[in-house]
Amino acid sequence: MTYDQLVAFTSVAAEGTFTGASNALHKSQPAVSKLIRNLEGELGVVLFDRTRYRATLTDAGSVFYERAAAVVESTHALRGFGFALGGKVEAIVRLAVEAVTPLDPIVKILRAAEARFPSVRVELHTERLAGAAEALHERRADVVVATMLGIDAAKVDAVPFGRVRIVAVARTDHPVATRRPPIPPTLLRAHPQIVLRDSAQGSSRPALNVLEGGLRWTVTDIGAKKELILAGMGWGGLPEHLVARELADGTLKALVVPEFAEAMDLFAIRRRDRAHGVVATALWEALGSAGAKPEPPRARRRGRTRTHR
Repeated sequence: MTYDQLVAFTSVAAEGTFTGASNALHKSQPAVSKLIRNLEGELGVVLFDRTRYRATLTDAGSVFYERAAAVVESTHALRGFGFALGGKVEAIVRLAVEAVTPLDPIVKILRAAEARFPSVRVELHTERLAGAAEALHERRADVVVATMLGIDAAKVDAVPFGRVRIVAVARTDHPVATRRPPIPPTLLRAHPQIVLRDSAQGSSRPALNVLEGGLRWTVTDIGAKKELILAGMGWGGLPEHLVARELADGTLKALVVPEFAEAMDLFAIRRRDRAHGVVATALWEALGSAGAKPEPPRARRRGRTRTHR
């Protein structure tokens, strides 16, 4: 029995298909299948029922999976510990952050990382909605700062990073801003809602807090979203830290939209099923300890609330 066999076995069990496991492991499907066949041959048991569309664990496979998953997770943890003992520093660390994340604490953490690990190249990119979960799943990011949307909590380590307040806004002279609250849904639907497009490429991309049946414009950058709203071309939700000045000077007006929730809780997240180098570990720990801490939620506005976008 080899470690590679156990990794292949637990990956197929987690992904549900040999194709999914091969993509996650960056191996060919025949290579993954061979590892599983060799493991079954060595053990003398059938671990998967292959008669169905999805690879389903047999009774023996289910019992074996519990032990195998624990061994794989312990091995990853031991490898990471060994890296730390040896002072092994990665060449590249990839950090993905949800588009609404305040960048000030991120910059401070990266500045400290640069001073501590001057030879490491850091790649920072932003994701939207389920994009962070997808980047983590596809190993395009070592650490992400995001909501738990689309993330299996049992497969990750997550620590609170902070709470971002979301405010539905429009330019003060926009028709939806000149009406007394509550704003009629028909009026909101008659004017473009500026919405961030999900950066995930998967087929199950959720549309969150988009007013159903309304006129919608989509953008891929939160800065562009703010500029369109400032230009009076529509309304939409923006992080409070990005519009605090405009709300204070009266350029923008906060809207009462009962369908919108008031906050997004962000977490620093990394996968459990992989070893983490010294720099990635340091970033994850710093994000958990130095991020903007969550604040108590304000009293909800009237009406139904959902996750805001």
